Amino acid sequence: MKRLKKFGAIICAIAMIVSSITYYPTSNVSAAKTATSLPKKVIGLVANSKSGSDTIENAIMFAWAGADDTANVDGYDPTVTATVIYIYKDGKQVTKIGNATKGGVVGGLSAGSYTAQAANVNSMGEGPLSETVSFTVTGATLNYTYPVNCIGPKTPAGLSYITGNPEVPADNPAQKDNKLGVAWAPSSEASIPSADSSVVGYNLYLFDAKTGTPYRRVYVDGITKSNVILESVSAGEYLAYLSAVDAEGRESALAATSFGQSSKVTVKGQVIDNAQSFDKPNQPNLPDGLSILTEGIKYGFTIAWSGEADLTGQRLNLFVDGVCIKVGINGNVASYYENRLAAGTYEVEVRSQYTSNNVESFGLKKTVSIEADPGLTGKTPAELADPAYSEYKEPTTTTTAAVETTTTAAAETTTVATAETTTPVAVAPTLKPTEKPTTVAPTTNTNAQTTTKKQPSQTTIKSSVNVGKAVVKKAIKKKSAKKISLTLKRVKGATKYKVQIAKDKRFKKTIVTKTTKKLTYSVSNSKFKKAKKLYARAKAIVVKGGETYQGKWSKPKQVKIKK
Repeated sequence: MKRLKKFGAIICAIAMIVSSITYYPTSNVSAAKTATSLPKKVIGLVANSKSGSDTIENAIMFAWAGADDTANVDGYDPTVTATVIYIYKDGKQVTKIGNATKGGVVGGLSAGSYTAQAANVNSMGEGPLSETVSFTVTGATLNYTYPVNCIGPKTPAGLSYITGNPEVPADNPAQKDNKLGVAWAPSSEASIPSADSSVVGYNLYLFDAKTGTPYRRVYVDGITKSNVILESVSAGEYLAYLSAVDAEGRESALAATSFGQSSKVTVKGQVIDNAQSFDKPNQPNLPDGLSILTEGIKYGFTIAWSGEADLTGQRLNLFVDGVCIKVGINGNVASYYENRLAAGTYEVEVRSQYTSNNVESFGLKKTVSIEADPGLTGKTPAELADPAYSEYKEPTTTTTAAVETTTTAAAETTTVATAETTTPVAVAPTLKPTEKPTTVAPTTNTNAQTTTKKQPSQTTIKSSVNVGKAVVKKAIKKKSAKKISLTLKRVKGATKYKVQIAKDKRFKKTIVTKTTKKLTYSVSNSKFKKAKKLYARAKAIVVKGGETYQGKWSKPKQVKIKK
């Protein structure tokens, strides 16, 4: 119960942080008019790293006169659906942000001098480039090559540190030793400029703030997620950046903290030698509310976590003194009781592991002293070692020639042949991150994505497997209830189904995205209570030969609301 209260405190702290964020108006894509010509030129592009006495390091904020603003006489264009930004350094393109958010802060840039240009986009294509703006980025030199094309979802907004935030209570779990917590405005929030219903999750990147070297990358699953607390983070100073990821594996630019927020975060505790390159596979994250409990337990201990945690494609493994004594402690209930150990003091650790490729998270650790259960013969961790445990194995790598497109300030595009490495990809356009890593080739891009269950790949290959189309047979909700009951039609060969609930038929205002193996399934969310209209859709997922394939979305089914 104490743990649940602390978890509630996290949510309150996040709400406080996110509510303090200032957003800038942006074009309403859904309201764009049909285009008959290319869009008008972007007017008033500015790039700021300072606001009064506030400076953001390794980041820049872009703003411009909105094409949807009628007061912007020269630039008003109701056909505009997006704005792209090209960032250059030394005359070479650093990146193209394909879906920029006005007022958004782009992070992960090494210290140095840059220029940028922007262009509006409509159904006819990109318009003319704006006037060039110059800007200087301060901070560390990052040992990282920015992706040349960030043409995925909109860049997230509102990134803020929970750890070290003076407005967050000291007893908040994110303030404890060797933990790092961040919060952001979820892309599911339709009222903010960074809203983007194509998002399926987020990548969190950590850099050592002093050396600029990558420290860890973690994938956070779910468009509605708005925070994460990482465990086993070595004591030190870090820079954190967040990207949004869509179902095709495309990634947004990296978002950074904005003015009024610290650019860095300090983690207290022990120094742990566990830095990991971004070339390594993304780690799963531990479930919300995870805790190791001994209070009130006479023999042994209990592992507990939030019942709302989605552990699809993951297993929780229990380690004692470095030995895995139980694989997959997560079952039908959100807890696990362990009483097989002999009396003594032990270091207990819980790690999350992808079932597809055995990639593990860093664990939650706690030293416990326990009494032996008199009804059992107490054993050592070595005697309890679970033979089912398997560690992650590095995939082999092959090299192929590839073509990389870059854009310079002087000329729109130049094509250069390079050796490129593409990390594990799934063999299907997928709304759910792929299940198994497959290595394709090395790259000069240190941000190469390694695909795991929850991490979409950056390269999409057309599926050779025919996946049947799902059908939502029934979708029912009682008035003022927060639960929707769904009945799906079985699809041949499908191992599971992805379901979405939205406020509109086009699913621009998606509330929930879930995955289930059941044909009869219930989805709960407090936003369902007051909704006058809701729609459901589903798609089938087939796993074959270690790869994940997804079918097309079903037709929207209006939820029947009973009195």
